[in-house]
Amino acid sequence: MSTQPRLIVFDVIETLFSLEPTRAAMTKVGLPPEALEVWFARLLRDAFAITAAGGYAGFKTIATGALTTVLGEKEDRDEHMAHILGSLGELPAHHDAEPALSACHRAGVPVVALTNGTAEATKHLLERSGLTPLVSRVLSVHEVGVWKPHRSVYHAAIGGVEPQRAALVAVHGWDIYGARQAGLMTGWCSRLEGTLPPSLGPADVEAGDLVTVVERLLGR
Repeated sequence: MSTQPRLIVFDVIETLFSLEPTRAAMTKVGLPPEALEVWFARLLRDAFAITAAGGYAGFKTIATGALTTVLGEKEDRDEHMAHILGSLGELPAHHDAEPALSACHRAGVPVVALTNGTAEATKHLLERSGLTPLVSRVLSVHEVGVWKPHRSVYHAAIGGVEPQRAALVAVHGWDIYGARQAGLMTGWCSRLEGTLPPSLGPADVEAGDLVTVVERLLGR
């Protein structure tokens, strides 16, 4: 019996789109290159804490708060913050994003872009990268009222598809864990983290690029 997914959900930031322009924006205002990872980790930490405690705050609120701690009492902090956050609208698609989404399209498998950011920002990134025709739906956690990796977000993304017939593709181990707990198939791309911790894995398929991940999911 085939276990090919009937629908594939893609994480957006770092899976489909690169944060390198944000790193460049940070270094331009005098922050070290590794400030990107510090900021993004704090952003996720704060979002996870708020979600675990039963609350909710939007992406801009949490991203701004995390960036405030990274910038500290830096002179012209508000101007620098606007410059850094503005770079999020200029993220390029990773080289393997278009061919991976195209493989889904050729196979007749719908794609959902699932983001912890806003739907509007994601649609903008898809449009400027020419990927809009390859994505059937964009869903933001804002519409659900909780952040990933809460299981309700994944269930909202797949709609009426049975969880075991849907898959999540992501570069984040925590995202893989959340989707698996929600009953979805999982495809992990090692491009970002290199190693999937045993506490968060395994994924159903694992590979170094999105194209291979998708091909292996479609070949199940």
